[in-house]
Amino acid sequence: MKKKRGAHRPRLPERPFLTGTWSFPFSPGVRGRTLLLALLAFVAGVLVRESLRLMASADGRLSFLGAMFTVLTVFALVTWFALAGACALAVVGDTANGCDRIVRWPTAVFLDWIGETLVVATGVGISVAALVVLAWVSRQAGSQSDGGVPVGFFFLFPVVLLSLLENGALFDVVSLPLLRTFWVAPGGWGRFYLSTALLLLAAATIVVLAAPTPGGGQLWGITAIAVVSVMSSLVWLIYFRLLGRLAWFCADRTAAVEDAAELKAERDAGAGPEPDADEG
Repeated sequence: MKKKRGAHRPRLPERPFLTGTWSFPFSPGVRGRTLLLALLAFVAGVLVRESLRLMASADGRLSFLGAMFTVLTVFALVTWFALAGACALAVVGDTANGCDRIVRWPTAVFLDWIGETLVVATGVGISVAALVVLAWVSRQAGSQSDGGVPVGFFFLFPVVLLSLLENGALFDVVSLPLLRTFWVAPGGWGRFYLSTALLLLAAATIVVLAAPTPGGGQLWGITAIAVVSVMSSLVWLIYFRLLGRLAWFCADRTAAVEDAAELKAERDAGAGPEPDADEG
């Protein structure tokens, strides 16, 4: 029996970049991960603060203690990124497959998912490296501004990460099917970038309000660290939820275009050449 077009393809929400995205960190099954990521970020932030405070001391013993805190800080940051990276891939993968609830969350057996963190780390590394090289070339040409690096990362990272996931291999960052979606589903990319820009702008505004006054030499207080920790957790989960919705949107539009092309080909083949009129 011939397979029906669009079968087994989950239906995309009418507002894919709004419905179930901004409230995602507070949804059932996600709240615990949101809190855990915020808690790990808070611990890392406190360790950074104490490391800086102790390292700035003139007392040699306190400076040595600050070095020990630095080691703990690195461990805390690596732990946070490992768990956050695994959560990010779970959110992107399940969301792209049309799942409303995430089922591939990292478990307590970290050996089962620790390797997935390399995908996110590779995506970040390749994006940063490419932009740093571009900035270096720009400086050699006489430009004095490096402001394009963070802006470029904002646009490049989702392309690189989705390409890695599409190809299923590290360092394979060129995916022709993904690049094709810029023509097939430009509206999805536009709405994704607009949504993430608003997300980062809102988070940056809150962080600036919570941060101490610049230039005062004042370390961040516990309240400011807590605010940044919560915001980092929320932004992280919402961002990758939006990225998963983008992948779903692009797959939906690509499938629709392919179905339309297949249907047109079948109609053209069914019509066939018109018979010649009898002469005489």
